Amino acid sequence: MVERIIEAAARVLSERGYDGASTNRIAAEAGISSGSLYQYFPNKDSIVAAVVERFAEQLTARIDAQLAATMHLPWREGGRALLAAQFEVFEENIGPLRSVIERIPQLGGTDRLDALRHRIADLTRMYLIAHREQFRPDLDVEAAVWIMVETSGQLAIRYLARPPAIPKERIIDELADMLIGYLTR
Repeated sequence: MVERIIEAAARVLSERGYDGASTNRIAAEAGISSGSLYQYFPNKDSIVAAVVERFAEQLTARIDAQLAATMHLPWREGGRALLAAQFEVFEENIGPLRSVIERIPQLGGTDRLDALRHRIADLTRMYLIAHREQFRPDLDVEAAVWIMVETSGQLAIRYLARPPAIPKERIIDELADMLIGYLTR
């Protein structure tokens, strides 16, 4: 039932935005009464926070799986595959994310997103350390991790929230080239 409510909320947020999403609309979309919805969530913001939480879990799982699948690949291919996986998860969730992205701090979603950012940073750090000999000798791994995680995350959100007339694959390739250039200079 909880998953059904979260999925309904994601659809309502995508279609109507944060302000147009009410607990009544979410309950109707889930095919339940408002009273039933309140048995699982105390208010709209708690439902929206659950949507954000689900997104964070999906992104973590996808990046974990992609990292495991690409760790043996040459780092250029593996790094691009990780960027593509990140873009895919953002793209799958961009409707509800677009409607709540500015409200995430008020919804309490920052703790989960901070944990997600730390997880992605840890995975990126592992990846850089595993391929350290292929990067420039003066590379500051901690600075590189922060730059790569923040750059890829922000560009994915910006691209998918308001797509320019540039194909997604082109953006991913250009971003990968930019990060590779930074790492290898």
